[in-house]
Amino acid sequence: LPRAVFDHISNWFDGKSFVGNVKKNSKRSSSGLRKPQKQILKNVLNDDNIDVAGVSDVKSKMKKYMGSKKVLIVLDDVDDIGQLEALAGEPTWFKQG
Repeated sequence: LPRAVFDHISNWFDGKSFVGNVKKNSKRSSSGLRKPQKQILKNVLNDDNIDVAGVSDVKSKMKKYMGSKKVLIVLDDVDDIGQLEALAGEPTWFKQG
């Protein structure tokens, strides 16, 4: 259902990213949430070549580049506030809309 809603409304946004199975994927690898963080940046900024050095670098880039865009980020199966904070940051990082 989350993916269907995402697909239905995503055209109304400047940037978009759907990250599924957050709980499972964050515990699966040693890199934790770095891969989904990078995925969000690549998807929202539409830039497959973006490079990130680490979690703090991702957060810095999200704050810098997403504040001027109307974005849709769907995080499916989040079970920890830390996952949400790592992947979505703070509401002030994004343009209202």
